[in-house]
Amino acid sequence: MPLTPASSPATPALPTARRYDTHLLLLTIALLAFGLLMVWSASAFVAQETTRDGYHFVVRQGIAIVMGAVLGGAAMVTPYRKLQKLAPALYIMSIVFLGAVWMPGLGHAANGAQRWFGVAGFHFQPAEMLKVSLLIGLATWLHKHRANIHDFQNVLIPAGVVILLPLVLVIFQPDFGSTAITGVLCATMLFFAGLRMRWIIGVFSSLGLVLAVVMIAEPYRRARLLSFLDPFADCAGDGYQVCQSLLALHHGGLAGRGLGEGSAKLLYLPEPYNDFIAAVLGEELGLAGFVVLSGLYIALAWRGFSIARRAPDLFGSLLASTFTVMIVGQAVLNLGVVLSVVPNKGLVLPFLSYGASAMMMNIAAIGILLSVSAEARAEAVPQKAKGPVFA
Repeated sequence: MPLTPASSPATPALPTARRYDTHLLLLTIALLAFGLLMVWSASAFVAQETTRDGYHFVVRQGIAIVMGAVLGGAAMVTPYRKLQKLAPALYIMSIVFLGAVWMPGLGHAANGAQRWFGVAGFHFQPAEMLKVSLLIGLATWLHKHRANIHDFQNVLIPAGVVILLPLVLVIFQPDFGSTAITGVLCATMLFFAGLRMRWIIGVFSSLGLVLAVVMIAEPYRRARLLSFLDPFADCAGDGYQVCQSLLALHHGGLAGRGLGEGSAKLLYLPEPYNDFIAAVLGEELGLAGFVVLSGLYIALAWRGFSIARRAPDLFGSLLASTFTVMIVGQAVLNLGVVLSVVPNKGLVLPFLSYGASAMMMNIAAIGILLSVSAEARAEAVPQKAKGPVFA
């Protein structure tokens, strides 16, 4: 290797630029655009009938996307390691928000559940924020104790207490779906952190037992589970949504009826712009549209796990991998419900279903993923280069 002449000063280190994962960014934009189009198609008739404004829901969804983009953009340009200092504040804020749903004049109830609080006509679901803040806090804790992660008394028990406290608040709203998803995501992060397999099996087994008991404890949950086994046996009752979903997919066939030409959204399928928006998509765009949508989620999973694999430290790897599971896993479950291969649990389809809370938090999670990708892809650039670089 050539030596630097003694008379020549050592070459100074060049500054680095934050190089974001362009593929992930473009995939997210594609899903958001696809979702906004489908919300318009799925909600126009209902909006016209209920509010006399066919663009009511799509405008509100657009506002949610803009608000989410602000959060996601802030997360993207902020070095992700700074989240470790913010983790306690985010956790406490989530618990405060969970308590706010019970405050008179602020809390909002719908369909027998007290899951939202409202400000200026907009309703926020704090359980969605809890998913993100709890995963940030758990990743911070596991990174801090990465050398002794198997210390049951000093590491795992405190982590368990911190996880269970807000989940108790969520299950009493009641919100079984968010409780189950958040618990599984925390257990998944423990797996990614390298917890011994026998302990992982124990965690998932215990979690599954608790969730099973909670599921069968309420009559409406038992009825929903039984209707999943044969939805057409109770098409007028608990199996109604799934029956209408399957009929919509059947009518869509291979190529679909055409965008805006579906009939399931004409008051046959309840809230077609929400949990069952994929059924409307399947009817109007057919199997081809369903395959394209699935391909986008698969590509997003590929980019997310690629970022996790290249992350500079355990904290970044845990955030990237578990947020990827959070988004793509929920998409898989939602599509499974639409196809009647998973019990109906009222889960939204990320980036497509109508709803401000989930939209904002999912975009924020993508922003964190992009921040991790920037740290992993940092390279030397010319002195004059400033600002973000996309590659």
